[in-house]
Amino acid sequence: MAASGTLQARAFASSAQLPLPGVAIRITERTPEGSMKLLALRITDESGTIGPIVIEAPERAGSQAPGTGQPFTQVDLSAECPGYEQILVEDIQIFAGVRTIQELAMIPYPQYPEYYNLTEVFPISPQAL
Repeated sequence: MAASGTLQARAFASSAQLPLPGVAIRITERTPEGSMKLLALRITDESGTIGPIVIEAPERAGSQAPGTGQPFTQVDLSAECPGYEQILVEDIQIFAGVRTIQELAMIPYPQYPEYYNLTEVFPISPQAL
């Protein structure tokens, strides 16, 4: 795997998409053994963004012929910010030479403490290539 792609994330609050600084972003990848490998840990800036983070990905030629394996790397992204629900985005696909942008709509906690440990999970299904 000599090629790479990039991942950028943008965190915002409300439907007005107000930038949310100070969101802790963790990007991980599953190893062949099944454990998780930490690729990056970043905090969003005043514009609510991180990145781009360079991630190894299979060469583009791998997507040209059927049966040669998946032509992308899959990573997971988790986002945490005080006062907001945690977000987990699973299986983000990183292609060689492509910038992937992940939008993160952070949802404020309700005023009731029993909701404070909620995590919203967004699984992404593989591309039908």
